[in-house]
Amino acid sequence: MYKILKKLYIWNLLVISAATSSELDTTTKKIIECLKQSTDDGLDKITDNSLSQGDPKYRRMIVFNDRNSAINALENLDNKHVFTSFQEVKKRFIVFMFPGQGSQYINMGLELYQIEKTFREQVDICSEFLKAHLEVDIRQIIYPNQNQLKEAIQKLKQTLIAQCALFTIEYSLARLWEQWGIHPQAMIGHSIGEYVAACLAEVFSLEDALKLVATRGQLMQKLPGGTMLAVQLSEKEVLPFLGDQLSLASINGPNLCVISGPKNRLEELDNQLSDKGVVCLCLDTSHAPHSSEMDSILSPFTSHVETITLKPPHIPYISNVSGTWISATQLTDSNYWARHMRQTVRFSQGLEEIFQQPNPILLEVGPGRTLSAIATQHPKRTSGHAILSSLRHPYEKESDVAFLLNTLGQIWLEGLQME
Repeated sequence: MYKILKKLYIWNLLVISAATSSELDTTTKKIIECLKQSTDDGLDKITDNSLSQGDPKYRRMIVFNDRNSAINALENLDNKHVFTSFQEVKKRFIVFMFPGQGSQYINMGLELYQIEKTFREQVDICSEFLKAHLEVDIRQIIYPNQNQLKEAIQKLKQTLIAQCALFTIEYSLARLWEQWGIHPQAMIGHSIGEYVAACLAEVFSLEDALKLVATRGQLMQKLPGGTMLAVQLSEKEVLPFLGDQLSLASINGPNLCVISGPKNRLEELDNQLSDKGVVCLCLDTSHAPHSSEMDSILSPFTSHVETITLKPPHIPYISNVSGTWISATQLTDSNYWARHMRQTVRFSQGLEEIFQQPNPILLEVGPGRTLSAIATQHPKRTSGHAILSSLRHPYEKESDVAFLLNTLGQIWLEGLQME
């Protein structure tokens, strides 16, 4: 079988499958000839000559934007652009992972917003609703013009804007994946990312989710400034350094934690740990979630949660608070979301639960590869656990569309049955 699985803008995702390795190579050569003999881009012949026979255990894919580059890559089986795998066709356990604050960057998903209808519509819906809460069009911050760039970069670091922007992008990406036929059987979010999971699971409506995220951000924004520090230490090793002012914000791995608190105190700790040879990284946040700094806003936030309807989840997902599967009892308790804002994010424990599922594909649905990197390094991860991301790292120059189509192709390579 061979066909264009997805075409978006100038980019094409071509997939090839066969019952044997030799048949796969034969079909690849046939496609190359189709492309060489065509007077146009050759895609009409590829589509019209799709084959359906055979057990597609051997799979190959390429994302390309012009005929010549496709011919060259397929002839040389260029491993930077052409990917091949052997997989039994089987039901895969799809897990959506939603990153938290610190992963946002200017122009995240810009090319998708410009040309992909579903993504743009969802971003617009969220942005229009948030105008009343933010008194600004968040699209002008996420996608600023050149004159607004410096100001937008600073605004996107602010807690209120960052959390609303992340929710908007992650929710819109999730709806795009679903529109493409990729539906999660489970989800896990990191801090604000859990709100996206809860919304997709219909714990609360999109409107109520946006209200909660905006209110959460507004309450945090009024607090004294703070920051967060990622450190390569275990939970046990971190605890003696906390004292009265610092809190363990998240446990991302057996030897990877995040500390939250006042900026001056964390700067001191950064210097102290660096002198001991401990690798530290200051995160891009303006406040200190998951720390004692949140204590004064827990009650007003709980009061706000009590005004909305909470329902049991339709899709199972992992709780940051417990590190295991969320329960209906937790989610219908308005105090849960206050605890979620204050307590340690037990992300590593949550990943351990995910890795117990059969044949999981972990798909990061948000900007960058923060959670993908964490999951890849987890000690419970095996070669059978595929880990993929939806949007490029901010320092990468690759097309957003090409990156996303490549991920779709990688999901197909993993043996997922797709229409």
